[in-house]
Amino acid sequence: MLSQVGIQVVSRGKVIWARKPMWLRNIPYTAVAPHRGQYEVRKRFAEIAKKAKGEKGIKMTDIGPLTPAAARIHEELKGYTAPHRMSPEEYPSRKQRTFHTVESLELYAKRRGWVE
Repeated sequence: MLSQVGIQVVSRGKVIWARKPMWLRNIPYTAVAPHRGQYEVRKRFAEIAKKAKGEKGIKMTDIGPLTPAAARIHEELKGYTAPHRMSPEEYPSRKQRTFHTVESLELYAKRRGWVE
């Protein structure tokens, strides 16, 4: 439910300096509103993974053992560039880093009646 309002639950994982086992964060803007190149890569990723449906076992790759879907994605996306790729300077996330701004959070809280 948190992801529906633009919040991620992040687990500690390999972040050894973190004291908490998990925490909340504002999701990146492009997670909700990807630019065209990101959309193209995500679509290609999904198409490749779908081809592996029903395959079982582990496949050996140049980076080690992977599941069939991961192995296909690793091999087929190698060197792939989206047709409408943006240069890093043009990324929308450079202009708006996170999905919620302070203003949008305040507006959300007002609509919910949490603040006046």
